[in-house]
Amino acid sequence: MSATPSPILESGDFAAGRCAFCEREVLTYATGAGDAVRRCIHCDERIVELRWVDVGDLTALGYAVDSGEPATGCATCTSGTGCATDSTKR
Repeated sequence: MSATPSPILESGDFAAGRCAFCEREVLTYATGAGDAVRRCIHCDERIVELRWVDVGDLTALGYAVDSGEPATGCATCTSGTGCATDSTKR
């Protein structure tokens, strides 16, 4: 993780910073044009000091990256091909 706070972020990096309201380090999202204003993804509090976080460092902050693939099965299903109770599979 980069320890250097910066208001300008490089493409492909995640913007993180300390949220005073959530009392922890959080990921942020941009508002307005560019990265001029960043806000906490949980409570929308403005985050002033940012740092770059690589995807490999997200777990340490309590986040996980979803593969984007649909889940197969469920907690009660043993087939691994989908759940018979899933209404989207009927």
